[in-house]
Amino acid sequence: MKWKKILTFFICCSPLLLTSQPGFNLTPPQEYPRAHFRNMILNNDTIVGYGMAFSDTIEWRQSLFIAKFDSSGNPLASTIILDSLGATLSMDKHYGKITKVTGGGYALTAAPLGRGSALLIKLKANLQLDFITEYSDTINLSQFNYKNPVEIKDGYLLYGDVQRPNYYNDSFVRRVDKQGNTVWFNYYGDYDVEDGFNDLKPINDSVFAACALVQFGPQTGSSKIVYLDLEGNVLRQWQSEENPEIGFLRNVIPTEDGGLITYGIYLKEIIFSTLIMQPTLAKLDSNFQVQWVKHFGRAASLNAGINLRDFAPTSDGNYIAAGETVIEEGSSDPRRVGWLYKFSPQGDSIWSKHIDTPLGAEYPIGGYFGGVGELSSGSIVAGGAAYEGNEFYPWLVKVDANGCLEAPCPVLNSIAGPMAEGEDIRLFPNPGNGRFRLSWEQAPTGGRALCTLFDAQGRTVWRAEPRAAPEMELDATGLPPGFYMLEVRAAGRRWVGKALIQK
Repeated sequence: MKWKKILTFFICCSPLLLTSQPGFNLTPPQEYPRAHFRNMILNNDTIVGYGMAFSDTIEWRQSLFIAKFDSSGNPLASTIILDSLGATLSMDKHYGKITKVTGGGYALTAAPLGRGSALLIKLKANLQLDFITEYSDTINLSQFNYKNPVEIKDGYLLYGDVQRPNYYNDSFVRRVDKQGNTVWFNYYGDYDVEDGFNDLKPINDSVFAACALVQFGPQTGSSKIVYLDLEGNVLRQWQSEENPEIGFLRNVIPTEDGGLITYGIYLKEIIFSTLIMQPTLAKLDSNFQVQWVKHFGRAASLNAGINLRDFAPTSDGNYIAAGETVIEEGSSDPRRVGWLYKFSPQGDSIWSKHIDTPLGAEYPIGGYFGGVGELSSGSIVAGGAAYEGNEFYPWLVKVDANGCLEAPCPVLNSIAGPMAEGEDIRLFPNPGNGRFRLSWEQAPTGGRALCTLFDAQGRTVWRAEPRAAPEMELDATGLPPGFYMLEVRAAGRRWVGKALIQK
């Protein structure tokens, strides 16, 4: 098992030490080849990961993989599910999810590739199989997109999108009983327009809010919200203008005032044929009026896959989200990292953390989070997949309420303002021997730049105040090898980045 200490900083802040429960950043060993998670939930402080693995006991075949851990990351149980007819079973970041249900069990969705259908799987609390029910919904026998099951009093609501005979995907909801038998099935949306439900959340025991992306073309679309009852009737719905400021919706969070916090991907600009997207939070009131919109995170090509995939409330009245992003540091190659983002009910950022996997090798490494939740202790757990070349591993991370892996840990408070849009600082060579060059084209010349290095415990270990300039030399060659965080402050601006010193 390999460990790496990761310390990331929230924008606009200064350090203050405090104590907290220690966290972890690990890839727990598994007996199944290429086992990894793509989704994760918490159930009474038990961590449950859901993903895929291979069976090599009888024949080499891809299976579904479920594993349980205690709150310290110690394994409790694991199992794989193979298709009885020999097909490859699959779930993905986009389809196939796990939900805890009454009685301590779990409901999962998945797909048997090659047979063109979708599965609802019910597991008991000990991960033993209860039942598997299969659904075939289209004559094309392809493009099934079942999201997470939503438990209701006498069964489940299944939703997502399915390809219709005209080869357009269409939003659907299927109500099933406790054994997975279909009670009713309805399509929602225009038959001749591509759309799909990305999320469905209960408003109460009998009303549910679903959000969809309605795609008009390769570079244009709108967002739609539909309220449904338990009989599948549309109670009310709303559709945005084309390419809305709130983004193309991926998730909804019902609020106590009858409104919704939405998460989407905003189309910021189109460069030639490349769509530049940015994560976006928004608040809609009960009449679908937009109260606020917050664009945040890195804007990048849609194909970059920068996205938050799971959201959960926290005991302090805020929200935690988990997903993935890409970071670039100095002349190093871009790498994919897990992304944790905590925000307030007003959409304000509390902290944002980029976490590397604990893997380290000569091959490309990276990872992503597919699920997140809060333990009773207030610590936050995220789970997903880490990869090293073509090998995949389950990945679990636990941080405290401030997003820190270890204590003592820096709590970050706003003092200086953030960098202006378009500003950028680059530190190179990084890794280096402690002698760095800081490139800041928009540096406010004429004053001083306060440059501070913090170690993994948040302690100040080096400080200098060179004259602010587009190019600055920093000499920290007396520090031992390791990971550090560099903070630069000048003229009310602040930048934080990671520095790696190697000998």
